[in-house]
Amino acid sequence: MTGVWRAVGHNEGAAVIYHSPRACSHVTHDMDLGGQYRSMGRDVYTAGCYEAPLVCSGLREEHSIFGGVEQLQQCIDHVVATYQPQYVMIANSCVAGVIGDDTEAVAKEAEEKWRLPILAVPCHSFLDGDFHAGFYHASRVLAERFMKPLSRQKNRQCNQVTLLGDRGGPASRDLVEMQRLCRYFGFEKFCLFPAYASIREMKRIPESAVSIPMSGTPQGFPWTKKLAGELQESFGVPWLEHDYPVCWTRTQNWLESLGDLLGKRLAARTAIHEQTVELNEQLEQLTPCLQQKRIAFCIGRSRLLFDPAWVFELIELSGVQLVAVVLLSDSLTPKQQAELQQDLPRQTTAPVVPSNEADEIMASVDFAISTHELTDTTLRQLFLPFLPLVGVRGLTNMLQLMARLARRQGNRGGIIYG
Repeated sequence: MTGVWRAVGHNEGAAVIYHSPRACSHVTHDMDLGGQYRSMGRDVYTAGCYEAPLVCSGLREEHSIFGGVEQLQQCIDHVVATYQPQYVMIANSCVAGVIGDDTEAVAKEAEEKWRLPILAVPCHSFLDGDFHAGFYHASRVLAERFMKPLSRQKNRQCNQVTLLGDRGGPASRDLVEMQRLCRYFGFEKFCLFPAYASIREMKRIPESAVSIPMSGTPQGFPWTKKLAGELQESFGVPWLEHDYPVCWTRTQNWLESLGDLLGKRLAARTAIHEQTVELNEQLEQLTPCLQQKRIAFCIGRSRLLFDPAWVFELIELSGVQLVAVVLLSDSLTPKQQAELQQDLPRQTTAPVVPSNEADEIMASVDFAISTHELTDTTLRQLFLPFLPLVGVRGLTNMLQLMARLARRQGNRGGIIYG
């Protein structure tokens, strides 16, 4: 359900209904509040950005016996009359799925009554998947309702690209960097889908020269690629089927692949050359203070949630000495630890040790790079972002934070958030 909300919650004219108990809407409230604090702390908060009303139908115990259809009908009537939205998106909870409410039938009936698009996502929270599944299904419903194949009289806009997914809103560093890379290929118009898109902007998407999936997590990227493939099948929009441009090697390959797809190989070579110059300038400034610093890389995320390859490339470029990879036993199940123990030696020659055997190692390092906050307040820590940062500027941002840790005077510890 939070995936459905994230897909349309900032879309102009949208309203969202959770067909659920009230507790489900509190989860979203807390998620968004935390996200707002983080964006304000990083100075990327977009003030005044449209936020859709989120209304809960308020399923209660008696609805598990008698059904919640009438409750949902009343909720739709209230939302339309109160907020006068351009469309309504209904997200179903597990409870709605278990009791068997026909939400799509209710939405169809309400649409005829109000002469307004009332859309229902065809899944029921954790019964049908995770956050990314909800995000994908909401995107699909929007595409089916508001997009049409390009007519023969219309040409694709060679300067328009559709960016699929959400990387923290229009002002986020990642989205700004993605748009900067796209401008090498002549793109000046950017359609963001599904998040932060008006109905008018959604209707323009079939005119795009290409769509580019955005993501960052191993379990989320396949859903975004699936959406890109379906947009191509339904509306003829070609898409870039390539790994995300994280760190330097993948950024180069991503630029080359986009150049091949668009027939703009010269633009790709220009982009790679200029990004190489920019990266080398930053390495010249930053690596002297990092050379031979002893560090530990602490991992507490499973392979399902985290691909450490970009961190290993960051470590190699920085010139630091990786003493060990430490598995944070308190954050990993035995099975997840075993999977990492098997997989990590393919990516690094550094020893892989569990945290309960790493006290001596942690006492000997200059600082640690970690997926989790470590309890040792005397240790210098770089807390890794959950989503890896995009492009050369994302890479140099992490190098700058590592350099700040390396330059700290004396035995001062503390944590820097990436």
